[in-house]
Amino acid sequence: MDTIHSDSLALMRRRGGHWYVYENHDLGHHSIGHLKYLKCGKECTFKEPPRKLPDTKTEINWRYILVGEVDLKDGTVSSLIAE
Repeated sequence: MDTIHSDSLALMRRRGGHWYVYENHDLGHHSIGHLKYLKCGKECTFKEPPRKLPDTKTEINWRYILVGEVDLKDGTVSSLIAE
């Protein structure tokens, strides 16, 4: 898994809440492994993180699968995948 870029982590820390990590799992795609983030919770569109990253007006995100939650204190990702 890629690491969280420091600018992305700083933005998540400023916005607070619970952030979830989605990873591109399309084996045939040029950006396999790329990460995207979604904030979920009480004040958000999604109360719980969906299994796949939702589409937006500008992006189709079916390639992105939920893989973990961001720990805003140390910038690590706790895996949500059973080992």
